[in-house]
Amino acid sequence: MNRQDFVDWKNSPITKALFNALHDNIAGLKEELAIGAGIDSRSDGLKVGAIQAYTDVLGADWFEETE
Repeated sequence: MNRQDFVDWKNSPITKALFNALHDNIAGLKEELAIGAGIDSRSDGLKVGAIQAYTDVLGADWFEETE
């Protein structure tokens, strides 16, 4: 991938929609935890794990120039 490919990918409406959805999912899961944490520890753990996974995707270093 060259720099222009990366810029095109990053500016794609699909990429933007995916990143927005991940942000929205994180916010929703945090809200669920704020309201009901402690009721079901397994569910809490799954939500925390999902938040971490989404955060990892959003924080990934997506660009590696190969050309």
